[in-house]
Amino acid sequence: MLSKLKGWFTHLTNPVAHVLISLGVTANTVTILGFVINVVAGILFAYERLILAGILLVVGGSFDMIDGAVARMRKVGNSSGALLDSVIDRYSEGAIFMGIAVYFYKSSGLYGILGLLLTFATMIGSFLVSYTRARSEGLAVECNVGLMQRTERLVLLAISVIANGILKDLVANNLILIMVLAILTIFTHITAVHRLIYSFRRLRNLSGR
Repeated sequence: MLSKLKGWFTHLTNPVAHVLISLGVTANTVTILGFVINVVAGILFAYERLILAGILLVVGGSFDMIDGAVARMRKVGNSSGALLDSVIDRYSEGAIFMGIAVYFYKSSGLYGILGLLLTFATMIGSFLVSYTRARSEGLAVECNVGLMQRTERLVLLAISVIANGILKDLVANNLILIMVLAILTIFTHITAVHRLIYSFRRLRNLSGR
């Protein structure tokens, strides 16, 4: 389902990429714009504007797909752009999770503490998913396995944030967001371990041990 959703996003973002190219916008510029949008989303989280923050998460995630499309269409993909994209993605995720952490910090009681802990646990898992892939590919092992990749994480988080904002008066204690953060915590760490095992075995086979 998520892969189909990703394909649907691609059909939407490709025309936007064509427009940006016609305006002379580069992939690196799109990457920076996406980062700015995600920072604003993090700030909105901190100010408890969940619905708007969730919408900006979708927009920021779309920019992450658009920069790759722009690079492919302009046929200017290079290592420096890939490096910038990877580092900016981590800063973007950090800004988002920091905003969510502030949001839960301002909440009272056990659910606020639980939400705060799950936010940090999800952030660590998300970073490890990306790090294991980067480290593996640095050792010449392609590693894009696993369920909870960045697009999947952003889609689930955005949906839960918007739903939590809309249903906040009906579902108390941010339970929707907390439940999705729990799911993200579990599956990001499962994905990271999956990638570690997969790459470890590939490296052992390559070394003949």
